Amino acid sequence: MLNTRVRIKQLLLLLGDFLVFQISVPLMILLRYGEITPNSYEQHAFPFLILSGVWLVGFYVAGLYDLKLTRDSLKFLRTYFEGMIANLLLAFGFFYLLPIFGIAPRRNLILFVIIVLLLDYIWRIAFNRIISKTIFKTRLLFIGSPQDAGRVAELIEEVAPGFELKAVLQTAPGTRFDDGSVIWHASPDSIRGLVKDSAIDTIIVGHKPEEVPGLQDALYETIFSAVSLVDRAGFEESATGRIPLEHISQNWFLSHIHEGEKVAYEGLKRFVDVVLAVPIALVSALLYPFIAILVKVSSPGSVLYSQIRIGRNQKPFRIYKYRTMRQDAEVAGVPQFAQKNDPRVTKIGKFLRASRLDELPQIWNVLRGDMSLIGPRPERPEFVTELVSQMPYYALRHLTRPGVTGWAQVQFTYASSFEENLKKLQYDLFYIKHRTLMLDVAILLKTIRIVLKRMGT
Repeated sequence: MLNTRVRIKQLLLLLGDFLVFQISVPLMILLRYGEITPNSYEQHAFPFLILSGVWLVGFYVAGLYDLKLTRDSLKFLRTYFEGMIANLLLAFGFFYLLPIFGIAPRRNLILFVIIVLLLDYIWRIAFNRIISKTIFKTRLLFIGSPQDAGRVAELIEEVAPGFELKAVLQTAPGTRFDDGSVIWHASPDSIRGLVKDSAIDTIIVGHKPEEVPGLQDALYETIFSAVSLVDRAGFEESATGRIPLEHISQNWFLSHIHEGEKVAYEGLKRFVDVVLAVPIALVSALLYPFIAILVKVSSPGSVLYSQIRIGRNQKPFRIYKYRTMRQDAEVAGVPQFAQKNDPRVTKIGKFLRASRLDELPQIWNVLRGDMSLIGPRPERPEFVTELVSQMPYYALRHLTRPGVTGWAQVQFTYASSFEENLKKLQYDLFYIKHRTLMLDVAILLKTIRIVLKRMGT
């Protein structure tokens, strides 16, 4: 329920873009030829319809359906023009590398891009400044301490566009924050009035209802209204795309992790992995001589290196990668986490890491069944032992095959310590709970964006 309104906004944004693309076709013909004839429209309609679908994917890869952009005008402007430039290149490739439509509309294409650039920018500005702030806004009532209410407010500001904290029911002592827009109450008896007067859509319960006298009865009455109830962990999970470990217990996993429901998905995913890995393996074989020369030139040592990693069901396997570090990177024999801007990485290694080309040999692991294209990244057994001792839930990431890329890789920064790996675990657990083919496709597209922007780790 929490994400339904966000998804509706994203769908509305996508439909608006598609409508702009379609309107731009007859406008392009009219401006180019001075009139729109049935023949000219039929000649252009279908190719540009297909191109529109390609452009929507291009916009998604560019990050233009991330609603956080509605709050940052400068970042939106930069991302929008990056997306349009990428789509222009896609359009030229579409018509000139795949000449199956019988037209090569060079001038028309430039005209089409200009029209879309202007009309879609107007649509996007209207969406950012009006629609996103007025339609399908989720109004929240938080029940808990002032400190927790403050953290929820900060979370909404940082990562949860479309949510608005309207009221707080204070259930513990503390200093209230006052931003002029939040209504404060201290009695559970006020919940019914707050829901009605402030048009509350969702109530976030910060602790067990039975801990506060009268709270459980007051919440029970909300069942007869359209308001949704969610606990603190559920809200943070929906808003951030991670499982907040500080707010959950072992019982949470018993209620939310259902591996029996994932059997069909795992089988279908394995089939898709093999189908996609075969052509990728062929491309990798063609690139191998060139990458091998670059690795050899960068520093003395082998082209490939391998390590033991922990896979599905905690089964160890050997992973392969192109060597990106000096041969003596672990001369003392002590395993070390890779660091951001790691001095052990060679110049060619930096490029291979940024482009993710260093991961190509892992296609062999995918074909063998050790790995999947999408999943939590596999870790070394030395690190896994320490991480499990610090956080027993860490072992749950081994419920599925590890991946070449994953949800944590596209959502989190570089993890270069045990503490950061435990933070990354929250994203891995989110993937374990929600993994579907649609989420896998989203991860794949986000990975493409990261590689194109040279933000890879």
